[in-house]
Amino acid sequence: MLAVASNEQEDVSQAILPVSYPSVVKDETGIWRELLASKKIDSNQGSTLIVLGDKKSGKSSLLTKLDKSEKKNRPKTVLEYRVIKVQNDARDSSYAYQLGTAGANLNPSEMLHIPVWNLDGNGSTDLLKHTIPKSPLKTIYVLAASIDNPNLIHSLKRWANVAIEQSQKKFDKQDLKEGRAQQERLWQEYVDPAESQMSTSVVGNFGDDHNLLPLDQGTLTENIGVTFIVVITKADLAKEIQDQQFAKSMIQLRKFCLTLGAALIFTSSKDNKNVQILQKYVLHRSFGTPFTNTAQVIERDGIFVPAGWDSEKKIDIMRETIPDIDTTLEPTREKVRIQPKEVLIEADDDQEFLKKLSDVLNNTSAPVRKVQNEEPVDKDSPLANFFSNLLKDKPSRTSATPPISQDQTAAQLDRFLKSATAAKSNSDVSNA
Repeated sequence: MLAVASNEQEDVSQAILPVSYPSVVKDETGIWRELLASKKIDSNQGSTLIVLGDKKSGKSSLLTKLDKSEKKNRPKTVLEYRVIKVQNDARDSSYAYQLGTAGANLNPSEMLHIPVWNLDGNGSTDLLKHTIPKSPLKTIYVLAASIDNPNLIHSLKRWANVAIEQSQKKFDKQDLKEGRAQQERLWQEYVDPAESQMSTSVVGNFGDDHNLLPLDQGTLTENIGVTFIVVITKADLAKEIQDQQFAKSMIQLRKFCLTLGAALIFTSSKDNKNVQILQKYVLHRSFGTPFTNTAQVIERDGIFVPAGWDSEKKIDIMRETIPDIDTTLEPTREKVRIQPKEVLIEADDDQEFLKKLSDVLNNTSAPVRKVQNEEPVDKDSPLANFFSNLLKDKPSRTSATPPISQDQTAAQLDRFLKSATAAKSNSDVSNA
């Protein structure tokens, strides 16, 4: 469902009207304006979701789970747009954030619309300027990464830098100031649902800044005034990761989210894990609807850390369980593919090769059977001369071996046959 601005309504109505009948233009214009005014297009539209992540990060599968009305065989585009429709449900009696916007005046039966932009992992980041709303308060960035990505932290850091850069270009200083103040206030007013005894029916504007505590060290150091949600996909693979490696990744992830002021959630499209919680949390941050799910940092495939819950002290508790672990968050680095070097193999010179072969044959310790009455090998035979000439250093390759006559070859072959026959006869006699 697309929003139509009020200043565009006249253009739309005039474009529809026929130009050839000026007498009825005025009446038809009034009818179209009345129809457009009666359509409350913007009343139920929340913040805009901008989904960023590498290729194969599970973004499309996650959005398909969130959008139950998703059509199959959706065409792939560099910058995809869709609208997620969710039924409002405000039956929960407690909430996690004591914001004045919490428990907005929405009818439980109303259908809420969330515009979603999904940028291809290889798409140009300049396209984001067409997706960012006019206010940081209406902007939600979803940074997605797969848990089996070896460069998980660096991928998230890269896309966070993209979001910060594009937001700074889009918003003016006053908008950024208001957005930062809103994000800080959200963290300061967070109350865990288990500790909250208040009802949505008495939610009001607390507005007393004197009772708010300052932010902890390391919190919102990269506050840009927008909402960040870090989604780790394929959480069903978390159980296969080694304990120390998983703990290291968790500490780095939580520190990273702390600096952005982001919520952290593990999801699995395969097991449908935490998809509903993510949907409720998006509605909560977009419309101010009640949200009652508390943090969960025990089950690997169900990690959920809402914005405002975490702190450096809680992260230190986890770090103490695994001593001597390096959890330094390194700067962004691109994965470099190293091409294998080509190894050149040079062949030996013919004479060198024959000498090596001769040495190997002379050093072979194979048993040799003596043959009685065997004729000695003629050193002047054509075959002996042939191998002897090969082993000689030749001054030039133009010299050739003397040709071997057909009679000499036949005589030498006859001697080899007689020798072999005599050897077989002696062997039969000895066996008998």
